[in-house]
Amino acid sequence: MTLHTQALVVYPAEQAQHLEAVRRFAEAANIRLYEFTSADFLAEPGRCLDHAQHVIVLSDEEDFSEYVNQAKTLNFSLGIIPLKAKSRLHKWFGIPARTEDAIALAFAEQSTALDVARCNDEVVLGMVMLGETPFLDQRSKTYQNRQASAYEHLIYWLALVWTSLRNLMAIKPFAVSLTTGKDVTIRTAITGMVAIENDINSAAARLINTTLSAQDGKVSTILIAPKSVKEYLSFLLASLFRGEQQVKRLPPTVSYIKSQYLRIDASKPLVYFVDGRRREAASIELHLYPEAVRINVGEIQQVSQPSQRNGKDTMKIDSLPVNQDRLNMIQTHLPLFTRALEDEFKDLFLQLRENAQAHPHYIALMVLSVIVASLGLYLSSAAVIIGAMVLAPLMSPIISLSMALLRGDRALLQRSSLTIALGVGLALLTAALLALIIPINRITPEMSGRLHPNLLDLGVAIASGIAGGYAHARESVIKSLPGVAIAVALVPPLSVAGIGIGWWQWDVFAGAMLLFLTNLVGIALAAALTFLILGFAPLIKAKRGLTISAVLLATVAIPLTFAFVDINQRWQLERDLTDAPLEVHGKLMTMQAPQVSRQGRGVVIQGDLVAEQPILMADLRALRSRLENQWDRPVTLELNTRVRIGGN
Repeated sequence: MTLHTQALVVYPAEQAQHLEAVRRFAEAANIRLYEFTSADFLAEPGRCLDHAQHVIVLSDEEDFSEYVNQAKTLNFSLGIIPLKAKSRLHKWFGIPARTEDAIALAFAEQSTALDVARCNDEVVLGMVMLGETPFLDQRSKTYQNRQASAYEHLIYWLALVWTSLRNLMAIKPFAVSLTTGKDVTIRTAITGMVAIENDINSAAARLINTTLSAQDGKVSTILIAPKSVKEYLSFLLASLFRGEQQVKRLPPTVSYIKSQYLRIDASKPLVYFVDGRRREAASIELHLYPEAVRINVGEIQQVSQPSQRNGKDTMKIDSLPVNQDRLNMIQTHLPLFTRALEDEFKDLFLQLRENAQAHPHYIALMVLSVIVASLGLYLSSAAVIIGAMVLAPLMSPIISLSMALLRGDRALLQRSSLTIALGVGLALLTAALLALIIPINRITPEMSGRLHPNLLDLGVAIASGIAGGYAHARESVIKSLPGVAIAVALVPPLSVAGIGIGWWQWDVFAGAMLLFLTNLVGIALAAALTFLILGFAPLIKAKRGLTISAVLLATVAIPLTFAFVDINQRWQLERDLTDAPLEVHGKLMTMQAPQVSRQGRGVVIQGDLVAEQPILMADLRALRSRLENQWDRPVTLELNTRVRIGGN
């Protein structure tokens, strides 16, 4: 390594003790050394530079920017000896951790021409931060010590959580005008900004899915511009849990501008931080001066392609809010969910209004789907019933009803409600007429499966409602609607209810109708919530409709809860019968395929009882007594007894 033969060394007067190591190195290398305090050098840099054109600075990161500024103006080269072991100067400029190695690098004759970024004529070494961001000030000990141990990493993570939550409470977008070096002007609203120069390994830099360099001739600027609290919260969580990983693509709330020049103008003064130092101005001007200063650096990320320096600006700004309606909306207050603009939901509203109409094809499909479903129920054929679900057109007016409830649209609410009522009436009438015509009066397994709804059925309805709402709002997934219709199965319970009317069996009608109402209310509320989250109505406007839906859901959930508790209890009893062989009078018996049903306070057990010895009536009585004592309730046995004879 070739060394300078003469150099200036500049040091804070209170840190003179650090000069001893520098003097020893200079004496050993036969380097002529001129010593000046920081105050003397910055007061008269020209006079000091008469002795040498290479300046070695013993400095902390807080003061080094002034030396970079002087080096750019007076064209001298710089060597760096950080005064602190954990100084960010090590990371930014590749300075070795060992003091001896740092001194050797500082005296090296070979220097590197580096870009200089200025923010309102102030040199930026690491980054500029504006507004509310989830990133910690990287001058803090919490950030610098984050990788020292598991405990320090936990402290760092907790500090991030606290900073993020505090920002969440204070977040409010502010209007700015962005002007790049290519005279591109963008009027938008942001909540925060981070401009990165040398701090290319920071948490903010990892949000950019491209290569950064301290020598690329551009300033890389991250703009945080959420359109809702939900969107900003998603961004915070992603920033918290990503850790030290690089992203593959920009988060939805983040935009990115890479330009040699960027100006941010606002109507009122903005508070910003240059390498952690607080500043305030109504206009923030970022300017990059390529290869403006020569510094002795170690291994730092560099690029040397001239095409990158002279190339076009990088603009990834699709996520920036620029629509004036959107800007007015989010500057007043950041909504809980991202609001859809009129252009975004006009087509959807036209479609939902059309779906709410009782067209002739709706009536025809309703009757045909009920006929197919009823025949499938009599045949106990799942395939036929699935075909009826695909035919059924009930899902569309229910989704229209959801939007009507959400937005308080009375005309749409009335139209969709009448269409649903017409469909339900046609279904019950058609199924009842078929029950009178078909000379079968027994409940098939497919019918029985729709007579005892519980909370699990409500879960299916809610999930289907979410899918239905999302499929209508996103044209790309509208083809999934037949699958949604199959999942929720609206027509089969209506058909069973109609069959119950035709048979004059009101318990059949009540059980099946409860399942249909469960599906109807679950879909309506879930689809309304989905539309709310997708931004098709403000929360204030949606409160009444959501409250009505929630009350109906709670009303339906009461009998479903009792039914679920009953089913769970019967499952527990069936498990008790099959967990281990039953021993009565010295005989081991196995219960196969038990089915437990209620009969008043007691239970009825049906199934097969298998043993290797003949089962007598006394054995069955003893078994019944044992189960009654175990469960503390009357037990009725309706069992098939079988004897197992095994071979040797």
